[in-house]
Amino acid sequence: MLFQRRLVVIVVVVAVLISTVVLVNYTQGWWPFGGCETKSGDVVAVDDECVGLMDPADGTMVLGKQYQQVLEAIAAENRQVAQGKDYSTIALMAPMGAGPRGLVGERALHQLEGAFIGQYRANRSETFPKIRLLLANTGHDGSKWRTTVQAVRRNAATGATGSPGQIVAVTGMGPSQQESIDAARALAKDPGIPMVADFITAAGFNTTGEIDGAGPIPGLTRTAVSTSAQLAAIAEEFKKKKVGGNAALMWADVTPQGTKDLYARSLKDAFLDPKLGLKPYVDRSGLSFPFDPRGGPSLLRTISDTICGTKTDMIFYAGRQAFMPTFLKLLRSRPCRSTPITVVTGDDAQDQDPNDPSLHDPEAPIKVMFVPLADPVRLDREDNPHHQLYRDFRAEFVAPHHGVTFPAGHLGSGLAILSYDAVTAAATAVQKAAIGVDPSQLSLPSAAAVRGQLYLFTGTNVIRGASGAFTLDSKTGERVNVTTPTPVTIP
Repeated sequence: MLFQRRLVVIVVVVAVLISTVVLVNYTQGWWPFGGCETKSGDVVAVDDECVGLMDPADGTMVLGKQYQQVLEAIAAENRQVAQGKDYSTIALMAPMGAGPRGLVGERALHQLEGAFIGQYRANRSETFPKIRLLLANTGHDGSKWRTTVQAVRRNAATGATGSPGQIVAVTGMGPSQQESIDAARALAKDPGIPMVADFITAAGFNTTGEIDGAGPIPGLTRTAVSTSAQLAAIAEEFKKKKVGGNAALMWADVTPQGTKDLYARSLKDAFLDPKLGLKPYVDRSGLSFPFDPRGGPSLLRTISDTICGTKTDMIFYAGRQAFMPTFLKLLRSRPCRSTPITVVTGDDAQDQDPNDPSLHDPEAPIKVMFVPLADPVRLDREDNPHHQLYRDFRAEFVAPHHGVTFPAGHLGSGLAILSYDAVTAAATAVQKAAIGVDPSQLSLPSAAAVRGQLYLFTGTNVIRGASGAFTLDSKTGERVNVTTPTPVTIP
């Protein structure tokens, strides 16, 4: 009896000690499930980030407090969907979280909100199957894509048919950078998984694989307008308004991580493409400034000061918006600050704050011109033939879901709209692929069946996105616009 009492005391003491250690470490950021606050088995902690494939239903703090609210909405929807036996899964792949050299910012948060609305509306369309939404985090800069792609492939419906909960499509895919194309090629390998990119715009970053000349990327489609189409719209605007003058070209080849920046390179090529009509502006100035974002603001200062010794009306900016606020501030303080100048760039500028003081100084007139991928103001106008599609989406976006409400201001970046369009395209393809020869015969589709459906969005078979109705080119996977892209200028 004495031995048993001592044994009980020892066990209790050990249990208390273990509990205390777990509690203390938890309050200091440690979590017993693989170092991250989730029970998802495909999440790992790498370089202080939780990356991989995660179901918010397994933990809504896995990406930190900033994402908790939207993850709670997705978690509630996923739990509701998983109560049934017949459901397919779409994974949103993107850089998530924050990092000192990352390009994410608020992008991922807005993406997740738009993706949830896409999931929510698909699940209330009274079609089969229901959609579960998983998050495939590639790290704040996209560099952890290998870990994430492996997890997606392990959980994908790559057989002849699908099983409950298997992944049948991936949306998002991150920005137009080398990590994204590497991930796309890995997902496309046989047996391939279909992809619907949301804000990838670099030329050739589609089914053709022309972006790097390494061959086609089967299954890669996208719902955003390419950079060449954006600059073609600006060139047409210049032609219509008979805009003259000279332009200095400023371009970056790499990301802050030193990898190829496909978006920036695509912009540079489009600015210099004789067919688009903007090249003569650069030829007249003869100015071309390479910009390596790893070099810091001193490079931007040199560029802004140098143009003062020339007659330059515009700067063709082939780079990321992340560096634009600093550049605009330097332009505002340059020696020739009273000379008006317009910065012409790509869709990434939609993240630019229109209230930036550098754009509202009468002593230093600066404007930014670009073609937004999804501008809420333009989409809401009566002259937009598809304004009702946007208004329906907006009404759903600001409505409460599972006790969670998203701010209307988050629509301004356009990322929620683009993400919604991509998830809607994928979900529509999933539900079409589930229908057999007899419409009453329904079965969970394979990834291959979903991929096939994506290339059939043509003619009258349109995707009704928040940015308007559109189709996908059956050869390239490119978005085919029903309406022409429109340039905007801020302020």
